[in-house]
Amino acid sequence: MISVVLTFVVASLASGAYLWGVMKACGTVVPKVDVFTIAAVCSGLAMLPYAGLILAILVMSLLMLRTTDAGLWPDTLLSTVGSAIIWLVVRAVFLGS
Repeated sequence: MISVVLTFVVASLASGAYLWGVMKACGTVVPKVDVFTIAAVCSGLAMLPYAGLILAILVMSLLMLRTTDAGLWPDTLLSTVGSAIIWLVVRAVFLGS
């Protein structure tokens, strides 16, 4: 149980920091609270078995497009792909799956 909570916390913080960095590099102004909320919601979805990662990618893309003035390329796609890689790596390190 502790490894699941640790995985969620690390994935949320890492993907939130990545999202904030990409948005800042692309010149999109997004409040940190919004970025870390999106990261936490999608990190939780990504931990679901089977379709969780696909669902998290879709939800993150929709949330980024709806709540920010980010464009589809490069802001949203780079954020989503990078976060998916972070989720996979963190899940493999902490949960071994």
